[in-house]
Amino acid sequence: MNFENFVAPLNLRHFQPNELLVATTNEDNEAPPEQMWGNIVPTILILDELRHFLGVPVHLISVYRAPAYNARKDIGGRPLSLHQAFSAADIWAGTSDAPVSPRTLHERLDVWRDQWFQSPVQINTAPVNVPAGQTPHKPLNVRETNEGREFQFKGGLSRYKTFVHIDTRGINADW
Repeated sequence: MNFENFVAPLNLRHFQPNELLVATTNEDNEAPPEQMWGNIVPTILILDELRHFLGVPVHLISVYRAPAYNARKDIGGRPLSLHQAFSAADIWAGTSDAPVSPRTLHERLDVWRDQWFQSPVQINTAPVNVPAGQTPHKPLNVRETNEGREFQFKGGLSRYKTFVHIDTRGINADW
């Protein structure tokens, strides 16, 4: 299966498949292995909802990082980074002339923690073995309702000077 066919059933309103592969053509980086593709589903569904809520573009800076790329000093990746598991994204929103502050993004995402989000596909996330060990994934809570399949947002959030990190590790974490 190609990545575009994998992403199509997600019915994303605001993202194209190639945006999820940002930085995978950089030196030392590569596209995520197919067995990891399911890990990005909850994260990108939340970001698609964020884009809809804000009414401005949400830009993906870094999503998947191969271990060699994550280890580069100029990247600043942590040894057990969820980017290596394809379940994290660093983002900014707005335009270069009118960016949304990282504080505003972080606050909105924090409010959404523990809330339920619709998913048009089965949620299958899993830890990934990386050079430093196994990424810290716990299963996300999922349920079937009259409106369809849902998952509960539990994940990591961190606010930096110019961007926000979000992941769906299955437990809430801040740093």
